[in-house]
Amino acid sequence: MNNLWIATELFYPEETSTSFILTNIANKLSGKYNVKVVCGEPVYDKNTKSESFFLEENVFVHRIKGFAGNKNSLFSRSFRFIFLSISIFFYLFKNVKKGEKVFIVTNPAPLILLMLILKKLKNVELIVLVHDVFPENTIPAGIIKSENSILYKTLRNVFDKAYSQADRLIVLGRDMKIKVEDKIKKSRVKPVIKIIENWGDTENIRPLSKDQVFEAGSPLKDKIVFQYAGNIGRVQGLIELLEIIEKVTNNKLAFYFVGEGAVKQKMIDYVETKNIKNVYFGDSYSREEQVTVLNKADIAFVSLAEGMFGLGVPSKTYNILSAGKPVLYLGERNSEIDLLVREKNIGYSFQQHQKDELLHFFNSFDDHSVFDLSIKKENARNAAEQEFSEEIILNKFYQAI
Repeated sequence: MNNLWIATELFYPEETSTSFILTNIANKLSGKYNVKVVCGEPVYDKNTKSESFFLEENVFVHRIKGFAGNKNSLFSRSFRFIFLSISIFFYLFKNVKKGEKVFIVTNPAPLILLMLILKKLKNVELIVLVHDVFPENTIPAGIIKSENSILYKTLRNVFDKAYSQADRLIVLGRDMKIKVEDKIKKSRVKPVIKIIENWGDTENIRPLSKDQVFEAGSPLKDKIVFQYAGNIGRVQGLIELLEIIEKVTNNKLAFYFVGEGAVKQKMIDYVETKNIKNVYFGDSYSREEQVTVLNKADIAFVSLAEGMFGLGVPSKTYNILSAGKPVLYLGERNSEIDLLVREKNIGYSFQQHQKDELLHFFNSFDDHSVFDLSIKKENARNAAEQEFSEEIILNKFYQAI
């Protein structure tokens, strides 16, 4: 079998979404290639906790030892990205043979620039899995303040050329395809772009009743629970969501935020300062615990801040569907999740600026809404099983690479 090199910041045993996705892709492709992975050392999860998450024995892994840094510090993460990218480049330059395939994910961002040098020097076939569109994603995250800045324009020009010179680009959704097509529009020879969605763990995540997941006496058990579970970060628009929740008067509802991230403490402080009684917080959770955590929701939030059209597709969506939970999407019109929610009737979709409409939705949620919810729950699980299971999506990668 031929060699396939995979370069990524995160890999097994970490349970973060990027690591989980890349590890399972590596496992699948190990039946077709000699898979060799170059990655960083674990930062988020030092030891895997899930029995269903494993690495095939024939997948070779080389870990770059060195700087770990603070995952919540932008400066520290940027330094780690640069350090990792350079280290991965030199390892691949030393070990990759001419004509072999190199498969990378767009994290860390500097890696794609260095892989183009490797492509020219070693004539490798470069396949890029686009999880984050850089530097466009720095604007809604507030890292770069303006698209008119010299820094942004310079980065945009450099990375547009980098995307253009890959052999194949794999994107996560229809909106991301539009965004990437715009990046490469000036290129005379354009890479092939293919949409391959993320998947849901339909085997281990399934619908459960509230009696199975809540302890007796839980204040959430008899409420209609709107849940956000995952990274409580800068690009989800969660502080803005709290500003709406503060005005909710419907006592049937509760709002439950589970996970860790850069803005969690700010959210906790906001709730305490405003004395909001219907908001609850939970800690981070392992992949093994997802089935319990997700089933504590009646409706699951998936949110992206304004300006995130085509810049990311939350992978959590597909596990939410696996749990048979409808989605309440907060994001831009015609983004991948907005299209999915409306096409499959699996939830509700609002744009971030529709604050009055969302508040009305919360306050008018009644028994008729609960009946409609039961239909959407069934639709959600059916969509996960029929279109977004691990087997279906991994087979797409097997055919595409």
